Amino acid sequence: MEVILPPDDPRIAYSDFVRLEQADEPLSPTGKAARFDRILDMPGKGYRWDNPGTRIGFRTDATAIDVLLHSSTRHAATAARNTTLRYRIDGRSEAGWTSTPREPGDTVLRLTSPAPGTFHDYEVILPYADAVECHGLRLAPSNDDSEPRLETPPARPAFRYVAYGDSVTHGFTASEASRGYAFRLAEMKGWQLLNMGFGGRSSNPSDAEALGSLAPDLLTVLMGVNDWQSGIPVATYRIQMDAFFFLLRKHLPTTSIYLLTPLWVAPSWKPEHAAVPLEAYRQALRDLVSTRRDPHLHLVEGPSLIDPDPALFDPVAVHPNDQGFAQMATWLADII
Repeated sequence: MEVILPPDDPRIAYSDFVRLEQADEPLSPTGKAARFDRILDMPGKGYRWDNPGTRIGFRTDATAIDVLLHSSTRHAATAARNTTLRYRIDGRSEAGWTSTPREPGDTVLRLTSPAPGTFHDYEVILPYADAVECHGLRLAPSNDDSEPRLETPPARPAFRYVAYGDSVTHGFTASEASRGYAFRLAEMKGWQLLNMGFGGRSSNPSDAEALGSLAPDLLTVLMGVNDWQSGIPVATYRIQMDAFFFLLRKHLPTTSIYLLTPLWVAPSWKPEHAAVPLEAYRQALRDLVSTRRDPHLHLVEGPSLIDPDPALFDPVAVHPNDQGFAQMATWLADII
């Protein structure tokens, strides 16, 4: 017989999220919704409700599984939306194992057992720029019409890597969440990822409070290109970043932090409001690290992480493409 599980069933495992709320939802077929929240707001964007790389896992012997998902309108930036999710079965995925809903609303992701009657591990990786909720699972009966069984899925790594930054950390413009640098780096290292990248974000000392509350084992920080693009003076940027690290160290006194200077940007990219070269913002971070003398704060030169080749970047030249992100993650993994 068919089995329907609400999203708060303990046999459904959620990981790689910042905050999870199990909420009542009258429009859900189960009356419930697992809703994810990244706690920092971006006015008019809704990026708070995006789920870059959040995972839904379960283990079952069902012949087929419908994952009941809902893309909400909380992601308000319709021109900056990536809805591609990926699924894995027994730890592997193939090129076509994706789904890309076109509009907000309900989505049923149908997964078919590769060998009916035996247990398999399933994992759904949510998009980086869409507000997706889980409304539960619908499991088809086994071939003899018996009720499908579930077991506890394998545990995700306990090591918590928090990636903080702007649109590059958020994932723009990778083809999907699993192609971004933070996701790739976490996979290479065997870490759980909490993605705190927000498109359009610039230096903001108060963000340190939210990051501190996440208790990361390791933190990367990539922030500055939007300060440059919007014409924020370098002196103001330096003050903001100094204050950010002062507040961050109140919460995380000895956590290892890798501070990335802004990536290489093609000379042809000329933001209207940029008043000085981007290199001035990189130098501000070098001076900050030198002045702080913090043994757990490590400077990484962003331009060294991706070759200065426009072919590795999007037409919006501050954003790497899949190939650029792959190189960035590989070289960053060698450093950390």
